[in-house]
Amino acid sequence: MTGLETRRAIEAVWRIESARLIAGLARAVRDVGRAEDLAQDALVAALEQWPESGVPDNPGAWLMAVGKRRAVDQIRRDIVLERKQGELARELETSLTTPEPEIADDIGDDLLRLVFTACHPVLSTDARVALTLRVLGGLSTTEIARAYLVPESTVAQRIVRAKRTLADAQVPFEVPSGPDLAGRLASVLEVVYLIFNEGYSATAGDDWMRPELCADALRLGRILATLAPREPEVHGLVALMEIQASRSRARVGPSGHPVLLTRQDRSRWDQLLIRRGLAALRRSEELGGAYGPYALQAAIAGCHARAVRPELTDWRRIAALYAILGQVTPSPIVELNRAVAVSMADGPAAALPIVDALLAEPALRTYHLLPSVRGDLLERLGRFAEARIEFERAAALTANARERELLHRRAAETAHRSEN
Repeated sequence: MTGLETRRAIEAVWRIESARLIAGLARAVRDVGRAEDLAQDALVAALEQWPESGVPDNPGAWLMAVGKRRAVDQIRRDIVLERKQGELARELETSLTTPEPEIADDIGDDLLRLVFTACHPVLSTDARVALTLRVLGGLSTTEIARAYLVPESTVAQRIVRAKRTLADAQVPFEVPSGPDLAGRLASVLEVVYLIFNEGYSATAGDDWMRPELCADALRLGRILATLAPREPEVHGLVALMEIQASRSRARVGPSGHPVLLTRQDRSRWDQLLIRRGLAALRRSEELGGAYGPYALQAAIAGCHARAVRPELTDWRRIAALYAILGQVTPSPIVELNRAVAVSMADGPAAALPIVDALLAEPALRTYHLLPSVRGDLLERLGRFAEARIEFERAAALTANARERELLHRRAAETAHRSEN
């Protein structure tokens, strides 16, 4: 195997094993920050040794063994050795004598602990996202920075601060139980869906989508569904992401421009992802989660997925589902989406008062989709001059270049129609 081939093999192993490696080390040293550093040390050792010795038969076990040895060395080098640290070192030394298929022992529990720790509410949203992509997604700081269009130094600072915050707050490496579980699980699901959404509809930059982030979020969601098979909202989120991801190929035109849902070529929708999403939705409903926020959104996405042509979409059911979602999680954005569904079911005149009632909402003051939706309704009502103003306002608010182009084009089209 050439040096380049070995390096590619190491990169592939790291993507597969890094989360499990960090999870196992975090259980051993009880510190996510230290575990991530130890895992990086093991990776460096692999980069140094494998080109000469070759990739071992069990690379994950090799990395775990190196990480544990480095942990023992670090603890021994501490200036002040507390009794607890001495016991921890002895535990690690003992574990090194265990045959290394041990990497698979309790790995599900370890990964679940790592998920809940990386997404702990003590961290800011940005920090939770960055740390999750780092320790669970296996992404480098450079890759995270590139995906979110922020400086690499910013991402590095977020990760360092996150690890320090977890250590200072003495966040336990455990799966919460009892009344704490629901709130902590909601934090985990929020992080995964934030990652997916940034990939599905990029908030900034030149691209309409960043498929690699969608793929990372889907992978995390599927892992979570395996680790927590009895949690209905986990399956609801997976269902939502699977169904939304099924449209990815149809959402972007040949030149990279956005293609709206009603104009997409549905033959390009991924039927395998749709089937997986609908199966996950059924699982969520069987577990009693039909009215969970993610399951409701997945049910809405399912209505679109089942319609082979746009005109066959059950918009009345979608409007009803949005009404229920608005009761479960009241939000002006949910109400805006309900207005779109109402406009498709009952016409733009029925939806415009709903949208106009949202104009005073402080949370939507800089939300570009509010004037975009209003412009669409006004265009369909033949009020082209007013529609142009709304599309131009929406274009000024969005930070995504492709979306801005689309909105400017719609503004020009309505301006032309108003003159004729």
